[in-house]
Amino acid sequence: MTTTRRTALVTDASTLAAEAVAERLERDGLAVIRNYPDGLPETCRNREGRCSYRTDDLEQVRAMSRWAAEKGYAVRALVHSDNVLLRASVEEIAEEDFFACVDRNAKSAFMATKVFAEEIAQAGGGSVVYLSSVHGEKPTGVSFAYSVGKGAVKMLCREMSLFYGRKGVRCNLVEMDATIETVEQLDSAIVPFNYELERKVPLGRATRPADFAGAVAFLISDDAAQINGADLLVDGGHLRWYLDR
Repeated sequence: MTTTRRTALVTDASTLAAEAVAERLERDGLAVIRNYPDGLPETCRNREGRCSYRTDDLEQVRAMSRWAAEKGYAVRALVHSDNVLLRASVEEIAEEDFFACVDRNAKSAFMATKVFAEEIAQAGGGSVVYLSSVHGEKPTGVSFAYSVGKGAVKMLCREMSLFYGRKGVRCNLVEMDATIETVEQLDSAIVPFNYELERKVPLGRATRPADFAGAVAFLISDDAAQINGADLLVDGGHLRWYLDR
């Protein structure tokens, strides 16, 4: 089948942030593939542009690429949105759980980029956006494997911006803050970063999924044509908060 629909691939559409991104890109006129690595939800079955492939498995990612081509999609933007948090301390986490968490967050970013950024380059260029977390910068206190994975994605973005930038593919990263819906996942007595979240955000409110969506849409757009290798912090200034007086 001839690929004619300019498409953005969202690698894991199961979160509120990723779904907000998908909806925004559709409003901007892109076709959107929503992938669900852990299996298609019942509500998504038989809906156009929905698929289920593991993103931390190279052969699965290649199979997703073939599926997209057969369906007539021309992927020109990759949004890596895999975001798996495992609450476990350094003392208690099992080795296999550590690697599983890092794989879902970081290895999946590499596998998806390896396949789709090359396709985007061969088609004349486009964009990769890693929808990541402020916890690639700041420890969580409750999920060190998550922070390790997101820190790796941050450096992966920089490396890919050097390599694929020469091929016409811009690679940028959005660092997401916790939202009202996700703040409890990062509740930590060691790092009380998210307690009283709205008080600690200089702009006076928690970040919303639509805020992340706007950032991704901008980075994919032609308005960001000279932005490559950037970390866009979407947290209302939250990372600038450290301690109360």
